[in-house]
Amino acid sequence: MSTLLDILKKDSKGTFHWLETANDIETAITRVLQLSSGSQDEFVVFREADLQVVATSRAIQTENETLRELTEA
Repeated sequence: MSTLLDILKKDSKGTFHWLETANDIETAITRVLQLSSGSQDEFVVFREADLQVVATSRAIQTENETLRELTEA
């Protein structure tokens, strides 16, 4: 049985919005990286089976650029 993973976008008010579902963590991470590459928003991968955030993207501000980091929980 496959565990579905939801990809959510966190808006500036802290509200999460469902975007899509992925069948595996690799696909979910790839998709979050695609989404976050052109956005300042935070994205999370959420596993509904046990109500866990399994990965998150976040922007890290530097003097010259915004770097994207994906951390797996």
